[in-house]
Amino acid sequence: MTAKNYAGLLGVILVLVGGMCPMLRVPIMGNWNYWDIDTVLASIVYTLAALALLAAVTGKQGLLRFSGWFLLLTLIFTLAAVYFKVNDYFSFIPLKKLAAAASRMIKFKWLGWGLMFAGAFIIILFSGKNKVAMTTEKTPAPVI
Repeated sequence: MTAKNYAGLLGVILVLVGGMCPMLRVPIMGNWNYWDIDTVLASIVYTLAALALLAAVTGKQGLLRFSGWFLLLTLIFTLAAVYFKVNDYFSFIPLKKLAAAASRMIKFKWLGWGLMFAGAFIIILFSGKNKVAMTTEKTPAPVI
């Protein structure tokens, strides 16, 4: 295995650990990780992480790059969806200031998000194509 494969493994481990870290602090309910936020998106992310793990072990750089980019897009989508859901969750309360105060009670825990994004970036950065070293030696002309 090359250094790029080990970096891909590190990225996969960061994604897996980040998904288990708290990502939201909801009053009364406690801390939520990725599985508590949305099980379907968590299943997609963990399937992509397993695919990236397989690609890193077998040395498939294209598959590793694909799973890294798709992981990043899924994480951005999830973060945006959670942000809008938190800000819209208490819209049923008729008093706007009370609804805003209630939505401010839900806090983002950035350690889990940061680990997952860092893992996706590491997967993308180290999934580049292997460059073949070009030699500058000139071959002698054939003697006739």
